[in-house]
Amino acid sequence: MPELFQRTAIKSLELENRSVRSATWSGVGDAKGYVTDRALELYADLARGGVGLIITGFQYVLPNGIAIVYQLGNYDDSQIEGLTRMVSAIHAENGKVAAQIAHTGTKADPKLFPGPGSIWGPSVVTDPLSGNTAKEMSVAEITQLVEAYAAAASRSKAAGFDAIQLHGAHGYGINQFLSGFFNRRGDGYGGDIKSRYRFLGEVMEAVRGEVGSDFPVLIKLSGHDYYEGGLVPDESLYVARRLADDGIDAIEISGGSRASGENFSPSRKKILKEEDEAYLVALAAMVKKAVRVPVMTVGGFRSPGVISDTLSDGKADYIAMCRPFIREPHLINRWKSGDLTKATCISCNGCFEAATEGNGVYCVVEKKLREKREKA
Repeated sequence: MPELFQRTAIKSLELENRSVRSATWSGVGDAKGYVTDRALELYADLARGGVGLIITGFQYVLPNGIAIVYQLGNYDDSQIEGLTRMVSAIHAENGKVAAQIAHTGTKADPKLFPGPGSIWGPSVVTDPLSGNTAKEMSVAEITQLVEAYAAAASRSKAAGFDAIQLHGAHGYGINQFLSGFFNRRGDGYGGDIKSRYRFLGEVMEAVRGEVGSDFPVLIKLSGHDYYEGGLVPDESLYVARRLADDGIDAIEISGGSRASGENFSPSRKKILKEEDEAYLVALAAMVKKAVRVPVMTVGGFRSPGVISDTLSDGKADYIAMCRPFIREPHLINRWKSGDLTKATCISCNGCFEAATEGNGVYCVVEKKLREKREKA
């Protein structure tokens, strides 16, 4: 699979291969989002495993942007020290890393806020997953959030990250502004997709102003929300083109959310054969034809043959995976060594529940096998 192991560059970011560890909540922050020692271990191990680009789990840019326990934060300058240690651990293993920054909007969990705060959203809409009813953000609060993204990007650059990625997928904050389901505003931030893009456009401008023209800025974008009233492919194409015009350096195409149902979630189960893999590649290929910036595709990749076909057919420039790297952080090195058997991940999603224990994400299947071997 020579296509996967080609060296490439995204602006100033030189990458050893075309593999990407797609951003995954990893449960490695403390109660206030500060980096733990477990974070250093987890990300250093990924770097040792040969992943071309590691994208961190989403880091919340304001205290009221946390959605899940042990999520990493990037909302205060005092967090730079821990983020720097994490980056240093990755760089020591010759890895490259991008910080994914986000605000989770209506999916924020007020029980986890480090202080008082309200749930923000584009409009007064009850989130179908969390059950939260958001406060419609004022224009002043929108400006505050735009500035928070810019400040988080600045912290990320100061901490030594090689790039940042905006989280514009899976029903979180940026995606909510783009979605007609969540965004029912009557001002300049709502209406058709051109107006719903305004918030993201302002975030892009503010972030670029902080990090400069040479620093890589990426985005994870939903190609389809897969629920009524949500973002649809034609709208996503418009957003992708606008992002390219506004200076985005690479676009990772995902789709759906946990509210979309099991068959359309970003992390689908029952990936049993090659035909089940690459379930979002058609959306990535659609965007790839429309823009001149690198496109990443994610969604169920397990087999070297499927990966090679995707790259050689020009459907995407990079292959992103998350669950396979939880079970096999050294998967890329295994494939590079010549062992081309498919990833051992069985797509059970038990790893995500395991991460709520406070010890970081891990593969429950692999743990049970290891314990069985140790008892034998």
